[in-house]
Amino acid sequence: SQALSYFAPSYTSDPFLSGKRNMKLGPVNIGLGLYQGFEYNSNVQRAPVAVSDFISSTMLNVSANYRLTQHNVLSVTAGIGVDHYFDHPEFAAYGNGSYLLNILPGSTLAFDIKAGPVYITIYDRISVRPATNNAFVGGANTGSFGVFQNDFGIAANWQINSAWALLLNYTNTWSNALGSNNDQFDRTMNSLHASLTYSPTATWILGTEGGVSLLDYAQPTLNGASLFNWGMFVSMPLGKSTTIKLSGGVQIFEFDDPTVLAPAGPGDNTDLSSYYYNLSITNQLNARFSHTLTVGHESSINLSSNFVTADFVNYGLSMVAWKGGRFSLSGYFERAEPSFFNPAFAGAQADVTQYGYDFYYTHQISSKWRAGAGYHFGRSDSKAAGQDNDQHGFALDLNYTISAKAGMNFGYRYFITDSKGANTDSTQSRVILGFNYNF
Repeated sequence: SQALSYFAPSYTSDPFLSGKRNMKLGPVNIGLGLYQGFEYNSNVQRAPVAVSDFISSTMLNVSANYRLTQHNVLSVTAGIGVDHYFDHPEFAAYGNGSYLLNILPGSTLAFDIKAGPVYITIYDRISVRPATNNAFVGGANTGSFGVFQNDFGIAANWQINSAWALLLNYTNTWSNALGSNNDQFDRTMNSLHASLTYSPTATWILGTEGGVSLLDYAQPTLNGASLFNWGMFVSMPLGKSTTIKLSGGVQIFEFDDPTVLAPAGPGDNTDLSSYYYNLSITNQLNARFSHTLTVGHESSINLSSNFVTADFVNYGLSMVAWKGGRFSLSGYFERAEPSFFNPAFAGAQADVTQYGYDFYYTHQISSKWRAGAGYHFGRSDSKAAGQDNDQHGFALDLNYTISAKAGMNFGYRYFITDSKGANTDSTQSRVILGFNYNF
């Protein structure tokens, strides 16, 4: 969520092992990586009245696999750690106070099976992470809480012949909001998705995809639903340097009648019968410069109404400026409209327009030193009073490679929230020192 972090990269299942598997116990290949970070945060909640704290973050990354046969593999990939708030544990988004458990998205136990031409994966994914209620007001990060999520599923991939492929995936998702006064977000979802693709030359892909999901909340505050989507997609090259991807179809959301009305609940009785589309164009102009443009329209379930519908445009470019130097620039525009708005409901979200841009430059100073600097600007204009704000973020990074197995990093972050028409302006400074080691 941008409310929590602007510059942190999205998590992958192997964040600092770099594909290395550095131990072998019998037939089991094991990779281990340890990260230890220390942070000073001048305003833990990004609130108008700042409260500072020192935070310790410890993370163990594990990647292991056991090949039972040539085609049957049992694997574990996990990032597990704890954050410790030294002075103000009451401001941890969840946990027992002093310690906050993190299990990073992508942490998975999986069993791969080959049955004739069909590849089957039975998996269970677990995550425990901070989340943000997107209905928080005033720009201050007071709506954060924790989420425990478990996804159990079975996926089957059938390569019918050299051109046709069929993919089926069933997932049972259980999400439990951690922290006080967030039980209304607890939910289960059972989803079945399918896609059929045709690619006779392996240069372009034409397909159809869709699915159905059954959503149920543990409490009646938010409405359960049956969610359906189906459409077509195509991915193809245009010339030697451009790739275009286009998808589109229908979305049908049918929600239960509300049993809890505002101000206790949203009281939304709106259903959806609409369309979605997503168009992405990627161009590799030359060896140094590439850029991507994405436009789209889609709806998704929401926390302060049944659903929210968004139109968006994203643009990003990456350029090798000179030897050792690379910069990236991205911009976004989004107009989001909730299905229902009742100001009597605490945290109700009105129509909002958001736009902004990010710039980041990195330079490889030497074989051991790498530095980076970035800036973020974001504006949110809402039809609800007191919810407009500008946000500025600054980042400085310095990385040092100690050895092939060890490295250190230093980071500085500075955030400014300027809340228009509301007395909720805030600033936040973060100083981060980290160390990672691959065993």
